[in-house]
Amino acid sequence: MKKAIIISGSIILAVLVVFFSLYFISITPKDTGKFSVDEFVEYIQNPHFQTDKNYGEIADYKSAAKVGKAAIAERFENSEGGLFEWMGCSVQYDAESDAYYIRTYQMFPPVFGGAYDVIIQSDGIVLAIWGEK
Repeated sequence: MKKAIIISGSIILAVLVVFFSLYFISITPKDTGKFSVDEFVEYIQNPHFQTDKNYGEIADYKSAAKVGKAAIAERFENSEGGLFEWMGCSVQYDAESDAYYIRTYQMFPPVFGGAYDVIIQSDGIVLAIWGEK
């Protein structure tokens, strides 16, 4: 009986370690390469997707992810609450415009919702921010 409990506990612990490891790997910001601001002109020019907020200097894709999540959480705070900290995130950079495109998404979009996006310059000025459920 004691041996069965130890084996069962070990299996459950191993499954939990694997699950949480994969989960935290999936929510870690990923640098997914390049994008072009020109692809998002309709969002940037739309007044509904603009904000006057400046989030300060952005040094790299990890700080871009952090600032992007903060901007999205501030803009959509009533829609998702504290889930923004647990969202997956990908970051792309446009060297020509010196801007980052941050896309956050729920781990299970059909259950929890869709994605939220922000384009922000490296000086912290948000060019556009939008979301879809």
